[in-house]
Amino acid sequence: MITYFKYYLRLFSILILFPTHVFGQTTILLDDAVALRDIGKQTYYLEDATLKLSINDIINNDVEATFVPNSQEAVNFSSTASAYWLKFKVSKAISDNFYLNVGSAYIDSISLYEFDDKGELISTRHTGDDLPFNSREIKVGNYLFALNFEKDTTHTFYLRVKCDQPLFFLLRVGTLPNFVAYEHDLDFLQGIYFGFMLLIFLYNLFLYFSTRERIYLYYIAYVFSITWFMASVFGYFFEYFWPNFPFLNGLVVVSSGLTMITATLFTQKFLNTKESGSAMHKGSMIFLVVGVLICVLVLLGFKIEGLKLSQGGLLIMSVFFLILGIRFKLKGYRPAKYYLFAWGALILGIFFAILESLNVTFVMTYLNAMQIGSALEVLLLSFALGDRINMYKQQKEDAQLEALLAAKENERLIQEQNIILEKKVKERTAEVAIQNEKLVNLNKEKDMLVNVVAHDLRTPLSHIRLLIQLIDMTSLDLTEDQESYLTEIDNSADRLSQMIGRILNIHALETNRVKLKNQVLDLVELVNYVVKCFRLTSEGKEIEISTISEPGNHFVEVDKNYTIQVLENLVSNAIKFSDRGSKVFLHIKSKDRKTYVTVEDQGPGISEEDQKKLFGRFQRLSAQPTEGEASIGLGLSIVKKYIEAMNGEIHCESQLGIGTKFIISFDSKDQLEEVRS
Repeated sequence: MITYFKYYLRLFSILILFPTHVFGQTTILLDDAVALRDIGKQTYYLEDATLKLSINDIINNDVEATFVPNSQEAVNFSSTASAYWLKFKVSKAISDNFYLNVGSAYIDSISLYEFDDKGELISTRHTGDDLPFNSREIKVGNYLFALNFEKDTTHTFYLRVKCDQPLFFLLRVGTLPNFVAYEHDLDFLQGIYFGFMLLIFLYNLFLYFSTRERIYLYYIAYVFSITWFMASVFGYFFEYFWPNFPFLNGLVVVSSGLTMITATLFTQKFLNTKESGSAMHKGSMIFLVVGVLICVLVLLGFKIEGLKLSQGGLLIMSVFFLILGIRFKLKGYRPAKYYLFAWGALILGIFFAILESLNVTFVMTYLNAMQIGSALEVLLLSFALGDRINMYKQQKEDAQLEALLAAKENERLIQEQNIILEKKVKERTAEVAIQNEKLVNLNKEKDMLVNVVAHDLRTPLSHIRLLIQLIDMTSLDLTEDQESYLTEIDNSADRLSQMIGRILNIHALETNRVKLKNQVLDLVELVNYVVKCFRLTSEGKEIEISTISEPGNHFVEVDKNYTIQVLENLVSNAIKFSDRGSKVFLHIKSKDRKTYVTVEDQGPGISEEDQKKLFGRFQRLSAQPTEGEASIGLGLSIVKKYIEAMNGEIHCESQLGIGTKFIISFDSKDQLEEVRS
């Protein structure tokens, strides 16, 4: 605490006395071994913009006359591409071993030339972070050079420094115990800072692996980029991680670009800028581009340009994100409160760090302003993340409570609806039972009607046909018209009998009263029989019927009478719907344990719409018999029922204007068998 008090007292004195300050003595007298001495104001400096001046050029009288006095205790040349030469004289009044301290670990090139009181060059020492770490005279982060010359003598020193980063440092002299005490305090405070940053890093890394939320990944990357930069500024990474690879020190400014990138990604995720405001989200994308540009500039060797861009970019980014946080706080986003404090702390740290590098304000000794600001920022951002988790947890609990209340309300509504539905179901069940009873009665009446048709109509029709057949038309003196009338009566009675037979067949199928007498038959014989029966009909329409039977056995297990009716129906339809002079083909083949019969005509074909209702009862299709033959629309429905009753299948293939194929199939049998009922 005493050390801090002395430091700030000295700083206050400098600020008060600065307007009236005059340059101190040109010779530094070492007469006190108690404390470190800042000697910045007792030096002269010269800018070497060409980077070509050697020590021989410097000691030339014409060049040496251009040195100008340094006006402040901290040597600060800001961000520059030039090299600078410092000149100072040291005289020992006591014989203690003194050391010169260049108080920055972040200088690329340092050369110290020592001349005795006779003007002879007696030593040359070179070091810097462009050289391996073991090039340092004393193996510490800051640079120490021994001032080993006799008491009561005066030596002149020329110090050349060059850095692609901000070039500012404290120049001090003191004994080794003084510097050990200083390094002890420095390492203690830096240890607190880096330990704190490591703790934040590991804690949030654990949270990332626990939650797998990307925001923690962005946050730990952001913490790492800041820590990388600070550890490089104080030389810790160089000293402990790559002491023999100094070229890596030139990539330190890349961490500034990564800081911008990770801070932008974290902010976008934390504030949900993509969902909440497209304009602000698009504005934040600029900093991603700037961050990438900084990394590219540094990697391509434009370190000064990359550094200056990072200084301005970080400051503007911090202000932008501060405004963004204010906007979200005004919208009622609770975690934005900590976010605002965090970025406010970082802005102050960056602001003072930039002022420090621009030689506007004093240079801090143990911690820099950006370290203090970044430490406060990561701490407050951790609070912000925690508050964000609590907010989402509260929202989740509220949502669960609302869901529970809604579920209970839904349960109540469902119970009420169930009661209403049960009542309606009972009512509908009663209505359905009444309707079912009516349908049962109607079905009984229908069965009675069918029985009347079977017993009361078929017998008189049979009697009428028998009487007509008994009439000997040749023995009666009938006119030609009378004979045609009798013939027409006989034909009408026959058609009526067939119609009644079909109705009875349908009724039998629907009431499962069909008794099949299946036997293994040769399907070729049945086809030939049906073709023979329709020979006269086909010749009457000048239609040629052809039968094609592929080699092999075509045995199937079917009911002979029903199969004949099926084939008769299909052949009859083929003739009805074919034009005169066309052909009808019946093709029989057996394949893969199936026997197929194809009935093909050259009629008008059946449309796709008609094919969908082809096997329905009483269906009238768009195609009509070519010469007005009678059709009641029951044929194909009966055919399908017969075939399915015999475990067969039927389907239709048709193209308009080309013709139609009806294909029936049954399981093939190996040999003929007896009739089975």
